[in-house]
Amino acid sequence: MKKIILILFLINIFTGTQRINAQNPLWTDGTAFTVPQQKLEISLFRPAKFGLTEKDEFSAHPAAFFVMPHVFYKRRWIKFKVFKLKFVMSSRHGLYYPYFALKLNRRLSFGFSELVPEDAQIPHTLALQNEIIVSHFLKDPSHCSSGNYLITGRLGFKYAFKFSPFEHPLIYQSILYRETVVLVPGFVWYAGADLDGHLNYMFNYFIDLDFYSYEFIKNWAIESKLGIMGYRGEHLSAFAGVKLGFSTIPDRNRFLIMPIAGVSYTLNFRKRTKHGTELFRKQIFKHDNSLERDDKYYEDLEKRENLTDTIY
Repeated sequence: MKKIILILFLINIFTGTQRINAQNPLWTDGTAFTVPQQKLEISLFRPAKFGLTEKDEFSAHPAAFFVMPHVFYKRRWIKFKVFKLKFVMSSRHGLYYPYFALKLNRRLSFGFSELVPEDAQIPHTLALQNEIIVSHFLKDPSHCSSGNYLITGRLGFKYAFKFSPFEHPLIYQSILYRETVVLVPGFVWYAGADLDGHLNYMFNYFIDLDFYSYEFIKNWAIESKLGIMGYRGEHLSAFAGVKLGFSTIPDRNRFLIMPIAGVSYTLNFRKRTKHGTELFRKQIFKHDNSLERDDKYYEDLEKRENLTDTIY
């Protein structure tokens, strides 16, 4: 049980497990979109995300931060057209210091003791992650309906700066090897693609495929997730699915299949005080969903509210 919890915990800190799109408030993990301004998403296993502005998002796991200090920042830069097709481009950047988490794993095992090389020392390292994300709706959002079939592509890398001697990855487990091999230090690059859509007004589906490579093509891993999501009201959501993976680890190949699940709760701080009474902002849009807003709708909002930034 400890092993399953730790795997879910680490997967979602680094990768952001799910991406969705439907007639409900959207989770923005893995896409080029950010959490709406002044909204906070709190999740089990996944990092909490807060929309600082309409284009800036910070994320960190409230509990994990004290075990493994980390912070991630996403910035939505531009929207552009190619052959009359609309795209949104963002970048995501993160820093994490894994020493305390790895030391705790060695002390408490968490089911990985047999997978840790005896001569592997816990290093003092500062790891960084950077990626470019581009998203596009096959069916554009409109006033009457949310966008559907959101496709996303991403390209990124991870690198760690080493401050103490270290020669081996700490965990020879397919799903976590790519997270600890970077501490050698090494250069891990990755590329991925997602497809997100809605089944009906309550449920979404997601499917993605990612390729990770250590030292370009020396060792590599392929991972995929697929599942469905459901909503209860505008605040509570949950997902369930399966994760598949195949990794080439030195002297061995490993195939992985495991269930994934989680629950999220959204808090809306998008209020203002007027004459001593809290009123919701005048920017009204269906489900408060950033992916459902089209250009014309936001042009109208900009005229009324003197907004400076728009998204579709």
